[in-house]
Amino acid sequence: MKNFTAFFFTAVLALGFAACSSPSGNSPAPASADNYFFPRDRTFDYTYSLDSTTETYQVRDTTGGFMSLVNQNVQGSISPTLYLFKQTTSADGSVICLLSNSPQTNGFIALEGTLDLGSTWTADDAGNIQAAVVGKYAEYYLPGRQVHYNDVVVVKYTDKTAPADHYVIRYFANGYGLILERTVTSSTQSADLQLV
Repeated sequence: MKNFTAFFFTAVLALGFAACSSPSGNSPAPASADNYFFPRDRTFDYTYSLDSTTETYQVRDTTGGFMSLVNQNVQGSISPTLYLFKQTTSADGSVICLLSNSPQTNGFIALEGTLDLGSTWTADDAGNIQAAVVGKYAEYYLPGRQVHYNDVVVVKYTDKTAPADHYVIRYFANGYGLILERTVTSSTQSADLQLV
């Protein structure tokens, strides 16, 4: 009986290990940067909470191949722009997603290539900003809300010229783009920009 019990336990344990290491037929598609960036849909409104102020932005065409998130709450001929963005490809054919605060700059590389956990890239022309995928969530709830997003990647941007405990973290949801942006300084963290 003792030998049978030992054999049975060994057989069940071996089956368990075999099941854990078996590849799944339903593995997720590769996380391509363009899937997590802003869609070029001009009818979708982005309502962001920014430092306790809520503003609504809509996608608009701009010069230089960029699209812009233009504030819809401001009247007049000049509407403030939250971000300019565009997608392009590198020489090797990988997707590059650029964000900019000004039409006079090329911006920085917000997302690039396949966004696997641990993927890194240099985000600016000067080579000072290093971006890294530091998290992936099947579901993510924004702080203080009941609304959640499926398939979210988290990217940390570290500037070599700034102190080590100063960085920016951006959360990008598949099919939506930027849903949360946090600035961390001296180990304090605040939700600076959040999609509501």
